Amino acid sequence: MLRRIVAILLICTIGWTASAAQAQAAAQAPENPLMLLASWVGGRWVGEFDAGDGRKFKAIRAYQWSFDQRLLIGRSFGEFGGKSVQTRETVFFWNPATKRIEFTDFIDQGGFGAGFLERRDGRIYMEAEVVGNAGHPSWRAWMDESPDSQVLRVEAVKDGKWSSFGTYPYRREK
Repeated sequence: MLRRIVAILLICTIGWTASAAQAQAAAQAPENPLMLLASWVGGRWVGEFDAGDGRKFKAIRAYQWSFDQRLLIGRSFGEFGGKSVQTRETVFFWNPATKRIEFTDFIDQGGFGAGFLERRDGRIYMEAEVVGNAGHPSWRAWMDESPDSQVLRVEAVKDGKWSSFGTYPYRREK
């Protein structure tokens, strides 16, 4: 009987120690940095813009988690005259070496943007260097957001200098 009590106490002690160690590890584990982007998931983000030639088009973005929220996948579409065409596929991830959120933005006409994003002055700042697509400039953007709207102010490299590329408001459609 004494052996049984000792065995039960030993099992309880091991279980309690393991639980305490797990709780301590969880308390010390950093929060998932990608949670900065969690508000992007759900519904679609839609902006309506002038194509510059008098035609209007819609830009539509949607986001979903992958690999237990270790990646955020963004898909962008342009809608012209009711026809939707995918224009981008973007993968956001935490880079432990640089300690920041980075992304690869694959462009439909070829090439990709290699970039990062971070919170600056209460806004999300993004910057991407475009590689392999001479027709698409490298860019940077500042995003102001609320639960159902995002406004991006974008600058692009032109003649070796940053210049305004436009302001793009989006609204969430659920």
